[in-house]
Amino acid sequence: MTLKTTLAAGPMTATFASLKDPAVAGVLAQAGFGCIVIDREHAVMGVETAAGLIMASQRAGLSAITRIPELARAAVQDALEAGSDGILAPMVESAAQAKQLASWCRYPPEGTRGVHPLTPATGYGAIPMPQMFRAANQQVLVCAQIETAAGLEQAGAIAKTDGIDLLFFGPGDMAVSLGVGMDDPRLAEAFERVLAVAGKAGKLVGTFAMNAEGAHRAAAAGARLLVLGSDLALLKQAGTEASEGLKRRLQRP
Repeated sequence: MTLKTTLAAGPMTATFASLKDPAVAGVLAQAGFGCIVIDREHAVMGVETAAGLIMASQRAGLSAITRIPELARAAVQDALEAGSDGILAPMVESAAQAKQLASWCRYPPEGTRGVHPLTPATGYGAIPMPQMFRAANQQVLVCAQIETAAGLEQAGAIAKTDGIDLLFFGPGDMAVSLGVGMDDPRLAEAFERVLAVAGKAGKLVGTFAMNAEGAHRAAAAGARLLVLGSDLALLKQAGTEASEGLKRRLQRP
């Protein structure tokens, strides 16, 4: 079963991975996550580190999506050659950008992905090339992040683009782009618009949530890829709860 078919069957809980230790993948797998999104956009993370996280994730039984730092062929190729199950591109704002992204993620004739037979993605040559091409084109999840007013305006065209599998709604940057607060109804309307155009085009939807309640609401609305916080946020939350709980006990007579 591919990541696409798993998501089509129902919601999956994920989190952003910013910490650079591969052990994070094992911990998150034990915590019950089904997927991590390796965050090369904001985590100041090199290609080699991301590749290590991809391999550690898959060994731990997690799917691995890589959020690339920018819409660039090299960033896509690096992640896919390392075996990433999917690509998440930030700030996609047009059908032309979406078409380029999809092309870089697919082997010919469906796209323009470069060919190399000895990479983690090919099992270092264990998968015959014709089979590898077919399998990779079916398996790689291509995600366009809709997180600006311009992207929202073009969301329908982006959703209709061949090769785009999932629209990912980014509430934080969208709120900034729209000039509204996180609780503003216009932000919720923007998410509903993304859900509507994706549904009409037969595409999946994902989004980010700060807590389980927000993720549950998104799932109820139709989102399938539910990115719940990040490894850093989870660490901070658990650490704060533990330290504050101890302080309260120490203050008791």
